[in-house]
Amino acid sequence: MISRNLMERGLCLLLILAGATDIAADPEFDYLLHCGGCHLENGGGDPPIIPDLRKDLDYLSSIPAGRAYIAQVPGSSQAPLDDTALAEVLNWMFERFYPTQQLQLYSTDEIAGYRGAILMDPLKVRATLISQH
Repeated sequence: MISRNLMERGLCLLLILAGATDIAADPEFDYLLHCGGCHLENGGGDPPIIPDLRKDLDYLSSIPAGRAYIAQVPGSSQAPLDDTALAEVLNWMFERFYPTQQLQLYSTDEIAGYRGAILMDPLKVRATLISQH
């Protein structure tokens, strides 16, 4: 027979874990957990090695090669998020860092199509794309 104290502890743990699942499904939380360590909470990064997400992301998101680049950089393509969660994080970044612009949002299928190809030199790809601007 399970004691009442043990059952109460189990219920508390279950409630805590259920709350953590809700938080983890939030794109802002996922950004802070998986992107914010390098790009910082405000998206500023540490240029030139860690790009400032508040600059050029609008341009990159407007061209096919740029959209692929955003989803294929190691921080995106290798994040422990499924395709839907990654699309939500990237779309949240667009809304957070470019609130006055209507950027084309990612779909889950678009992310799935891009993620298979990993960039070997993301800084070079970014520089090439930006130079075309």
